[in-house]
Parts: sequence; structure tokens; C-alpha cells
Amino acid sequence: MSIADIFEHGERKQDKGHFRNLVMIANSDGELAEAENKLLNVIGSELGLTKEQIEAIKSNPEKYPVIPPADRTERFEQMVNLIQMVQVDGNVDDAEMDILEKIAVGIGYNSIDDVDVESIVALIVRGEDIEVIIDELL
Repeated sequence: MSIADIFEHGERKQDKGHFRNLVMIANSDGELAEAENKLLNVIGSELGLTKEQIEAIKSNPEKYPVIPPADRTERFEQMVNLIQMVQVDGNVDDAEMDILEKIAVGIGYNSIDDVDVESIVALIVRGEDIEVIIDELL
């Protein structure tokens, strides 16, 4: 553990934990599709992670703890990212949905039923950005 890791602030740790969850979903079917990898890189950059941090988390996601967001909007935003990852390759399988359900509980939902997954998917497929999805569903 480096000295930088010791003094890393909570928000950065939370971002790494969220990115870890995205990697877990992307890897759930045993292979990382090109579309999944591309989305990981985009979201990682949006979170402010460096290329090195992104690659480190991709190669060893279990190393990073999940820190649930305290804010309802942040929690919902994380779910939207996770659902984007589930559907990005056009193939939603049971393993991805199982992990999504576990992550939903892990970040503070009582169950996946507390999230309107179908509406989020519909808005993603329609091409809406995350702000529109939040405005319409939160």
C-alpha cells in the first residue's frame, strides 16, 4: 500500500468501488466484450480515474472495497451505470442480473425491485444521458 492510498479521500475510494462493481458485471459472463471494455474506459474517465487506476481495477477488482453512496442521487446514478454495463453488449444474462441484484443491495437498496430496471433500460436504449434518466425516474 502506497502513502497515496493511505491518504486517499472517501469519494475517490467510493469511485473505485463503483468502478469495481462495473468490472464485476462486465466480467460476469467470463469474457470482457469490446463494448463492455469501451464503456468501462468511458465511465472510468468520467469518474476521474487514471488509465493506470482503470487497468489496475480491471485486473484485480476484488482488491477494491465497495463504499455505498450516502446520497440517494449518487446511488441511483451508480445503478444507471451498472445497468448500462449489463445491457451494453446486447446480451443480458442471468449471471449479470445476479451480480446486479447483489450490488444493488450492497450499495443501499433493499432489493433490485426498488430500482425500475426496465424503465432505465428503455431510456438507455432510447439514447438518453444519465441526467435525463435521473430527472425522469428519480
